[in-house]
Amino acid sequence: MLYLSFAQRYCLVVMTTLADIETAAAALTEAKKQELLLFLAASLRRARAQAPEPRQFSADTIKAWIAEDEADFERLSRSP
Repeated sequence: MLYLSFAQRYCLVVMTTLADIETAAAALTEAKKQELLLFLAASLRRARAQAPEPRQFSADTIKAWIAEDEADFERLSRSP
């Protein structure tokens, strides 16, 4: 069984918003802030590594989508 201290249980319940986390981070020592920053940077790098490559669309494809969207808008603008 995992034992959590009162402070850990309290943090699990109370820190639910970004504002709560920012307040808690402001109270950290400089060393702990550095540790948190490194953790967040590593987490972001892992998340980016898992992201798919951006899709590439030709100018003709984009123009066709815009034309289709404009035609749909015109059609919907005229309907009662």
